[in-house]
Amino acid sequence: MAATETFDIRTTTRVETIDVTSLVRAAIRKSGVDGGLCCVFCPHTTAGLTVQENTDPQVKAALNDH
Repeated sequence: MAATETFDIRTTTRVETIDVTSLVRAAIRKSGVDGGLCCVFCPHTTAGLTVQENTDPQVKAALNDH
């Protein structure tokens, strides 16, 4: 069984880090899939995805520091 979900994420500043964990978890729950892989894709040339533990608040600040 496969499922697809699309999110529209709006930013408010030029450089921003947005935690989408809750959106992804909700999409997985909604899909009814109870095992397998979850692929998160960002089809934008100036945006990116990263996976982190979110245990150190300095990581988010470092990601946004240019």
